[in-house]
Amino acid sequence: MSAPRDRRPPADEPLGSITRPVVDDTDTAPACYVCGSTDLTRVRLALPDGRPAVFASCPDCEATAWFVIHGDGTAYGPDGTPRA
Repeated sequence: MSAPRDRRPPADEPLGSITRPVVDDTDTAPACYVCGSTDLTRVRLALPDGRPAVFASCPDCEATAWFVIHGDGTAYGPDGTPRA
């Protein structure tokens, strides 16, 4: 005979990654490289060559770019080449 299922809703969890703590990436991607908006969605990941980066998406103009962590602020495309 199986144990009864717990029907309580799961406890609230803080937003952010389940594998690492919430990190402030505003230094890496402070503003949209197209329109200058600072209201960006930022996600940590790696470029194809393995460099750690922050993916930034702007809800105002819908521009996206990848920025190397501790880099010079250059916006990159998904293939790791600089954006114009």
